[in-house]
Amino acid sequence: MSALQKTYCETIAYEFEHVMSPAVKQWFAEFVESTDSQGAVWRKERFHELLVRAEVFEHFLQKKLPSVKRYGIEGSESIVVLLDQLVFEAAQYGVTDIVAGLSHRGRLGILTSLFEYPKDEVLRKLRGGSEFSDGSPHTGDMVVDLAKSATLNYPGIDSPINVDILCNACHLDSGMPIGMGKSRTKDINIARAKNNQNHTIGDHVLPVSLHGDSSFAGQGIVAESLGMSGLTHFTNGGTVHVIINNQVGYTTPASHTRTTRYASDIAKFVDIPIIHVNGDHPEELARAARTAVAYRQKFRKDVVIDVWTFRKRGHNELDEPSFTQPAMYKRINSRKSIPAMYEDKLIESGELTREKADKVRKQWLESLNIAFADSFSCNPVDPTRPPGWSKLGAPHEYPTEEATGVNTNELSNIGVKSVTTSESVTVHPRIERFHIKPRLKKLQEGAGLDWATAEALAFGSLLAEGYNVRLSGQDVGRGTFSQRHAMLVCQETEKVYVPLNHMDADSQEQRMGKLEVVNSNLCEGAVVGFEYGVSVEDPFTLAIWEAQFGDFYNNSQTMFDGYIVSGETKWGQQNGLVLLLPHGFDGGGPDHSSCRLERHLQLSNDPVDGHTDAMPNIYVTYPTTPAQFFHLLRRQVKRNFRKPLIVAAPKTMLRLASATSALNEMSPGTCFKPVLDDPTTRDPHSVKRVMVVSGKLYYDLAKLKNENPLGEHVAIVRVEELTPFPRRELFHVLSRYDNATDFVWVQEEPRNAGAYAFAAPRIKSMLPQHATLRYVGRSEHAATCSGVETQQAAEHVQLTTEAFDGLRGLVADLVIDSIATQHEKQHDKPASVISASVSHRWASRAVYAAHSSDH
Repeated sequence: MSALQKTYCETIAYEFEHVMSPAVKQWFAEFVESTDSQGAVWRKERFHELLVRAEVFEHFLQKKLPSVKRYGIEGSESIVVLLDQLVFEAAQYGVTDIVAGLSHRGRLGILTSLFEYPKDEVLRKLRGGSEFSDGSPHTGDMVVDLAKSATLNYPGIDSPINVDILCNACHLDSGMPIGMGKSRTKDINIARAKNNQNHTIGDHVLPVSLHGDSSFAGQGIVAESLGMSGLTHFTNGGTVHVIINNQVGYTTPASHTRTTRYASDIAKFVDIPIIHVNGDHPEELARAARTAVAYRQKFRKDVVIDVWTFRKRGHNELDEPSFTQPAMYKRINSRKSIPAMYEDKLIESGELTREKADKVRKQWLESLNIAFADSFSCNPVDPTRPPGWSKLGAPHEYPTEEATGVNTNELSNIGVKSVTTSESVTVHPRIERFHIKPRLKKLQEGAGLDWATAEALAFGSLLAEGYNVRLSGQDVGRGTFSQRHAMLVCQETEKVYVPLNHMDADSQEQRMGKLEVVNSNLCEGAVVGFEYGVSVEDPFTLAIWEAQFGDFYNNSQTMFDGYIVSGETKWGQQNGLVLLLPHGFDGGGPDHSSCRLERHLQLSNDPVDGHTDAMPNIYVTYPTTPAQFFHLLRRQVKRNFRKPLIVAAPKTMLRLASATSALNEMSPGTCFKPVLDDPTTRDPHSVKRVMVVSGKLYYDLAKLKNENPLGEHVAIVRVEELTPFPRRELFHVLSRYDNATDFVWVQEEPRNAGAYAFAAPRIKSMLPQHATLRYVGRSEHAATCSGVETQQAAEHVQLTTEAFDGLRGLVADLVIDSIATQHEKQHDKPASVISASVSHRWASRAVYAAHSSDH
C-alpha cells in the first residue's frame, strides 16, 4: 500500500482509468509501478543548470528592462527540465527531430536557457529591435512569438536532435493543429529520404505542444485538434501536450475558466491519458516526461502532462496580480523559487556544492551582460530555410505566367486512368453511367471537358512528375456536389480505390507521386491549420483544402489572418496552400453562397495605385473555365516560389455545358491567363460598352449578349485573377476598345461585398480621360444574399438586365461619331472632339502602356 501511495498520491499522479483500451490501462499501471520507473537516475546537474539559467535570465530582464512585457517563466522554471527530458527520452528511441509549439508563458526563458536562441538577438528584440537582419523585408512579430530552430546534443547520443520551433500567431493554441500537420509531414519525408520501408508514423519526429491551463480548457481549436489526432490521415504518431498550469487565466480564477475539475479534462473525450505533476519537483517532471514518451512510442497516441505551478508576477510584468488574486499572491510572494529549492536540496544531499552552484549562476549572468552589450550592435542571423525550401526562393521581380501545359496524349491517358478501376472493385452504376463513360467520351473527342476532369488531369500530371497531392476537406473524395469521385467505393466490400494512385511509371527511374484523398472530420479551423502545417513543411506537396461551401471557411479565419496570408511577411515563412472555396449565388441562401471574396482581397498587399511591382502575399482567383483551373493547380507547384492560392471555386459551373474546355487548351505552350478577353468580339472598334466581370456571372451575361440585337457593341472582359491585380493584362485588353465610352463592373454580390471595392480604384486608374467605371449589381446588404429563392432570382434578372440598359443611346453616339469623322475627312478638316469616345488617351497611362506589347 505504501508503494502505491508513493506512486499515485504524492507529487505525481496519473489518470488512465477513463481510457477504453485494457492494454493501455495495464501498460500504464505496470510502467509507473515498476521498480525501474521508481529507481531512475536523473541528470541532476543538468537540471540544476537549466533551472538556474531560467531564473537568472528572468532576474536579469527585470533589472535591465523592467518595463518590457515578457510573460516570464518565473514560478514555472521546471518546465525547462521537463522539455529537456522529453527531448532526451525521445532520442533514446531513435527520434531525430522535435516539432515544438511553445506558449507565450516562458517562451523567452525556454528559448535562451534550453534551445540556445542567441541571447544578444533576444535582448535586441526586447529593446525594440528586429529579430531579422538589417534590411530584411520581414516585419517580425511580438517578442513572445520568437522562433528559431535549434540543435541539441546529449552525451551518449551519437546524433544531434533537431528542434523545429513553430512560428505561431498570438491566438491561443492556434498553432496546435499546425504542429500536427508539420510533424506528420516531416516524419513521412524523413522516412522517404531514408527509404524506410517499415516506417510507422512517429518513428522520427516527436511533436511537443505547450498550453496554458485556461486556453487548453477554453479554446475550441484544442477540442478540434484532439478530435482529429487519431484519424488515419491526421495522426502524427502522438503529441506530448504540456499544460503550464499556473491556476489563473490572466485575472480569472480557475473556477471561472472551466466547468471541469482539471484543466486537462477535455483530453478525456479522446481517451488520452493524463499525468498530473507538481512543478515544485523537477525530478518528478522528468519522471513524467519519461512516462509520456514511453507511452507515446508504445501506442503512438497523444498524452497530456499537466504541470501544477504558479505565476510569480502578473499576466505580464506590468500587471499587479494582487488586485484580483490577493490571497494567492500572498502565498506566492512568501515562498522560495523552484530553482532555489532544488539547489538547496542538491546541496543538502551532497550532490552539489555551494561553490559550484554559485559558479553556474555567475557564468550565466556574465554571458547575459556580454550579450546585452552586444545587442546594441548585433545583426541577427536570419533563420535557415527548412530542407526542400532551399531549392526555391522568393520572387525578385513581378511574376510572369510560364507555360504549364502538358502533352495532350499524356493528358488523355491520365484522364482514362482517373476512371479506371481494378477488376475487384464494383463501381456504383450511376457513377459508371454519369461519370466514367461521359469522361471517356469527352477525352476521346478532346472537347467538352468539365472541371472535375481538368482537376484530375492536373493531379495526374503532377503525380507523374513526382509531386505529391494532398486533397483535404469534408467529403472531398466524392465532392460536395458529387462531381469529383477521386476515390471510388466498391459496392460489395466498401473498399476505397483511388485510381490516380495506380498509374504506371514510364521507367524505373520515374518516381510517381501520391494522391492523398482526405475526407476530414467536420471542422474547419483545425483542418485548415493542419494543411497549412503540411504546406509549410513540404513545398513539393500540393496541399489543398476544400470547403463544402466557401462560406464555411470563416470558422478558420484565425488561420487565414494569422498564418496563411501574413506568415511570410512576419516570419519569412512561405506556404503554397491552395484553398478551394465554392462560391456563387445559385439559391443556396446566405450561408451557402459566398466565400467572402472581399475579405480575402482586403488581406492582399496589392498596391492600389499600381506604381510599384510589390510582390504579392496571396493569389485570389475566380476562374471561369476548367482549363484555367488546370493551369492554376499546376502553376502552384511549378513556380520556383510559393504563395497561398485562394480559388473561388465553381458550383453551378461544374456542370454548365458552356463552361467546358478543350484538351488543346491544356497542351504545351498554354498557361493560366489572368484576364480573358471577349471571344465573341468581331470588331473591337464597334464596341461602346465594356463590361468587366469576374466569375460565373460571365456566362449569364454572355447568353444575354448573344440574344441582344445590339450585343456586338458590348464586350465582356473576365478578370480571372483578382490579386495580384492584372493591371498590364487588363490594360492591354481594354485599350483594344478605343471607341468604348461606357465601362461597367458587373457582379452578383452586394455592393459592399465581392470584388468591386477592390477592383474599382485599380480599373479607374487605367481608364482613358473622360471615362469612369459604373457599378451594376446588388445594392448593399447586411447578409450575403436573400434566403428567399424567388427574391434572389428576381434580383438576378434585374442586375443582368440593367447591365444591358441604355445600349441604343450608346450605339447612336457611335453612328454620330462615324458620320462626323467621314464629314471631316471629306472636307479635309482636323478631327474635332464630338464625344468622349474620340478623346480617349490610352497611351497616357504609361505605367500600363509601356508593357502592353509584351502580351
